[in-house]
Amino acid sequence: MPHTSWATSVVRTRLAQWMGGGISIALLVCGVAGAQQPRLPRTADGHPDLSGVWRSTSNRYLTDLAAGSARVTFQPLARALYNQRRGANGKGRPSERCLPRGVPAMMLARDEPWKIVQTPGAVFILFHESLHYRQIFTDGRPFPGDAPPTWLGYSIGRWDGDTLVAETIGLTEETWLDDGGHPHSDALRVTERFRRSTAATMNVDITIDDPKAYTSRWTVTVRFESVPNADLGEHLCAVASAADGK
Repeated sequence: MPHTSWATSVVRTRLAQWMGGGISIALLVCGVAGAQQPRLPRTADGHPDLSGVWRSTSNRYLTDLAAGSARVTFQPLARALYNQRRGANGKGRPSERCLPRGVPAMMLARDEPWKIVQTPGAVFILFHESLHYRQIFTDGRPFPGDAPPTWLGYSIGRWDGDTLVAETIGLTEETWLDDGGHPHSDALRVTERFRRSTAATMNVDITIDDPKAYTSRWTVTVRFESVPNADLGEHLCAVASAADGK
């Protein structure tokens, strides 16, 4: 019996030492992993700094903005227009004619990065594609009462904690929500919630609210990645003519 008690005591001691060492190693590994995560950059006023060059992680949502979302239900006229565009494989979309894709499609093409320039009163989005740009005013102004329809609309924004909330109205009906042909009406309101989740990634929740085109609002979340040490080059677009033989 004494021999058994001594052996048991040794086993318990070794087990305790092993567990203690394992816990120490685990804590050390967690500490190293945590140390490798850089802090989110912030501006002088304390907001997350969204500045930099970004691009979509894939073309999934450019092809179909509703991918991964709840079921999208159309109003009858919008359904007919969507079916027509799908039947033509997206032929005639704005980008095919060197026109702006619109909001949110302008940000969704992976091969067309865009750059955020953040200031206290406005956030500017500069697009590589045909050198277009957006202005999101964050100085507290309301929407204008008589804004004419434009290709990229009129945007105002505000900060909700660490999230930039941008709302856009006044988008011409000539724009498409995606290359797949999701249409919209003059009643469209797009709400985007920009959240920089890590130093290298940003998620944007995009809500489509258009009672003339859809029976209810719908939301998708698109992930974007930072393109470090990059800037936007010059991009020109030319429409092929019949004389080109195309």
